Amino acid sequence: MNPNTRIEKISLINFKNHLNTNLEDLNTFIVLNGKNGSGKTNILEAISLFSPGRGMKNSRLSEIPNKNQNQQSFDIKLNIKYETGEIQLSRSFHNEDKNKNHILADNEKINNYQLLEFINILWITPIMEKVMLQSNSEKRNFFDRLIFNINKNHLKHYTKLQKLLSERLALLKNKKYDFNWLSIIEKNIANLSVQLLINRKSFIDQLNKDLETVKRPFNTCQIDVDHELSKLGNILNSEELISKYITVLSNNREIDSALNKTSLTVNKVTIKIFNNTDKIIEAKNCSTGEQKSILLSIFLSVAKMVKNKNNGRAPIILIDEAMAHLDIDRKEFLFSELSDLKSQVWFSGVSKNLFENISDQTVFFEMKNII
Repeated sequence: MNPNTRIEKISLINFKNHLNTNLEDLNTFIVLNGKNGSGKTNILEAISLFSPGRGMKNSRLSEIPNKNQNQQSFDIKLNIKYETGEIQLSRSFHNEDKNKNHILADNEKINNYQLLEFINILWITPIMEKVMLQSNSEKRNFFDRLIFNINKNHLKHYTKLQKLLSERLALLKNKKYDFNWLSIIEKNIANLSVQLLINRKSFIDQLNKDLETVKRPFNTCQIDVDHELSKLGNILNSEELISKYITVLSNNREIDSALNKTSLTVNKVTIKIFNNTDKIIEAKNCSTGEQKSILLSIFLSVAKMVKNKNNGRAPIILIDEAMAHLDIDRKEFLFSELSDLKSQVWFSGVSKNLFENISDQTVFFEMKNII
């Protein structure tokens, strides 16, 4: 099936090792193959920068321009084709002229959040395959990143909360502060925190429901998220929870000032990922193959959630070096599920042989070192 949202052409100028690269005539599946260091992941990273945040490699924009060029800038253009129209998205960065740093949709300036009105991009990287073994904060970041694609306000709330938490600590360290202003900040912190908690619970509840129906050979699985903040009260009574949290923030001012951190935040969570719905075995204790299967189950379920949220507009999917350790059955099932989603999927891999069973739907680009 043809994707209902697809990149028809991508152009990169001075983006890492891509001085001037154009890829066009793109299909349902795009495979970037070549040796390590040839620039495969750099193309995927360029696409990921059209999602809110800092992309799949979390790079600072100033780190991206080609180091061998005197000009500290880069440009990316995506020509997007929908079932009912098309648009060009572009992103420019100029280290020496901040006025030239912008994101455009058909030459109109837009912000990070507005990107989600035009395109959703999901990705899997080798680092993400270790999510079952990572810390609670890393797991939380992983799931928050997925929630951003379902609820763009979640990103706004999260960003604003971090600023307010920093502002509160700065006031506390100053010792001489306006009590009324600090109380307002703490009230805003409490409101945003409870909203984030609600967003996470809503997302995880729906995800768990979808994960119960995952078909073999992939794994059904379940996610438990326990917020310390929720111990103050029932999330169904949000006003009471907000009030109790405001009291805690007020009572903890001296402690937080001494520790230089907020003792209780919505980001203090315990997250467990279980293999299967019985919640007996945690995914961290499973084999590498099972862990990858669980990750892909989560990923496909979220992709379907994104599509439903956007009235059938499928996300663009980036899969970086994730095919090497999948057996034949899991590979075929993954390709089938991705095709049914009507998503355009970009893969990277050292060998074309990993993708031989989808060659009729695939365009291959061999990457070579071009620095």
